[in-house]
This record gives sequence, structure tokens and C-alpha cells, in this order.
Amino acid sequence: MLTYNTTMVIYIAAPIAIIAILIALFWISRMLCGKNSQTSSTVTPQRLIEFSMEELRQATNNFGMGNIIGFGCYGLVYTGLIGDRIVAIKREWLRLQPRFLDEVSYMSKIQHENLVNLIGYCCEEGNQLLVFEYMVNGSVRDYLGEFSDLTFKKRISIALDAAKGLLHLHNLDPPVQHKRFTATKVLLDADLNAKVSDGGMLGLLQERDSHLVNPRGGLAETIDVYSFGLFLLELITGQKLALFESNQEIAQWIVPRMSTNTLLDENMPATDMDITSSLNAYIKIASECLQYPAIDRPKMDVVVTELETIYQNEVINEEHEVALGSELFNITIQ
Repeated sequence: MLTYNTTMVIYIAAPIAIIAILIALFWISRMLCGKNSQTSSTVTPQRLIEFSMEELRQATNNFGMGNIIGFGCYGLVYTGLIGDRIVAIKREWLRLQPRFLDEVSYMSKIQHENLVNLIGYCCEEGNQLLVFEYMVNGSVRDYLGEFSDLTFKKRISIALDAAKGLLHLHNLDPPVQHKRFTATKVLLDADLNAKVSDGGMLGLLQERDSHLVNPRGGLAETIDVYSFGLFLLELITGQKLALFESNQEIAQWIVPRMSTNTLLDENMPATDMDITSSLNAYIKIASECLQYPAIDRPKMDVVVTELETIYQNEVINEEHEVALGSELFNITIQ
């Protein structure tokens, strides 16, 4: 049986202990974030915007369900309106990252026109959020499933954009491998220009996935090249593909479809132009990206060069068709 004095000590000590724990958590959050609770945005030396939690609450309707557009390893993804600009906001959902600001600073240095670039961040009130540019047309995989306006030429353009994004990562010093590259990681803007997302986030994700070790070096970029080969096939066929385990499996999948003219996405707009030469070159580079052993796969600079050549051939063919059509029109009028 507890005495009166013992009971009083418990009643007094319990609230004090709770307050002490809350104060400790507060200071841990402050140390993790390394910032105070500002209520306005300031541009950091890393050219990023430091948002307050209140700003992001207002931008997302208090992180309402209607603003959720996705979910990934880092957490929920929300659309937000900041001023007159629509942004995508990723909110940490598992635990705070001790090196959050270091990783944000690193991500600010790898910006590129073919990467979905980081605009700003928030580290406040025990929250860690990343603010990215918003890609209105979503991922290539989703777009292929919903729309049928991607011509052969436009698909090559998308492939080229994505290849340039990966090449930029591989050319960094030290090199960065994406390691999670798929058609869901290639996003499209209003003009259907493509950008690679999550290119610099491995430092924030590696503790949650055993496959994401040594994010800046270590594993060769052939992992990304292989994933890019799968992406090339999905882009041209409209089909999500399983992994190929050998060169024989690759040939067994591609050759019958090429010989029966069933390789191309049935939703691809019809064209009167002969794309046989460009298609053969496209399938060749896709197959090379997938081939075994991995050491035989091309570097991303080679992939970019090949895709640029294919794209330029399509531009020339299109110009030739337009000129020919114009000549025929003039002959008919005369």
C-alpha cells in the first residue's frame, strides 16, 4: 500500500518527467534541423528556399487528403500552391534523418534541366519535408496508361531527356547511381519534356533499403543502364516488363514481336513515315543496355549519343515528309 507521501511524490514527479521528456524531444528536433522556427521563407546559401511549417500547411490545405498525389519510400507526396507556383512536397513519414540538412545541401548541388529539381525544404517542429518542382503530367508509366498521343518521335525525345538526366548523375564527382530508376521515376511537364526524379535522394533512403548501399560510388552504373534498357522497352511498347535474366530471354521476348509487328504500343498514333531504320536502332541500344555480362553494357554517354542520332533522323524524316507533302499540294493546285 502506497503511503500518502509516496503518492504525492508520484503525482508531482510524473508531470515533471513528462515535461522533461518533451523538452528533450524539442531540443533533439532543433539539433537535427539546425534552425529556428521562422514563419517566412529565406533563400539559403545553397540557392534553396527554407520554408516554415506554417507555409507548407497553408500550401497543402493542412496536408489534406485531397492534396496527396503519391506515396514512396520517403513518405507521402502532396501538391501545394506557394504564391502562384504549384509544387510537390514530400513529407518524411518514418523517422527524422540526422543528416537531413547535409543531404539537402548535397541535393542542391546536382541540379540539372533533366532532373526534377529541389526547390526548398522545411526542418521544423519535428518535421522534415522536401519541396520539388511539380511535373503536371505525372510519370511516364501513368501517362502511357491514360493517353495515346505520344508519337514515336516524342517517345524518343522522352528517352533522350531521361538518358541525359542519368548521364548527369553518372558524370558527377563522385558518380551518383540512381538505383531505383523505372518509368515511374521519369516525370513529364506540361510540354511532355521528361525529367528524372529522386536522383539525389539515396542518402535519405539508404537506411530503409538494403539495396541502396554506397549511394555515391561503389556499385557500377550498369545497374542504372540495365534499368534504362527496361525503360526503353516499356516506353515503346506501353508494357511494364519483368526482369530479363539472360541474353537469350531478351531475344526470346523481342524477336517474335519484331517479326510479327506487335512490338509497338497499340496506342501509338499511326504515321505514314517509315520508322523501320530508327526502330531497329532503338531496339539495338535497348538490347545493349540489358545485355549480360553487365560489363558489356554501354555507358550512358554512349546511350545519349545513340538516342540523339535516332532523334535527329526522325526530325529529318519528318521535315522530308512535310516538304514532299507541300510539293504534292503545289502540283495538285497547278
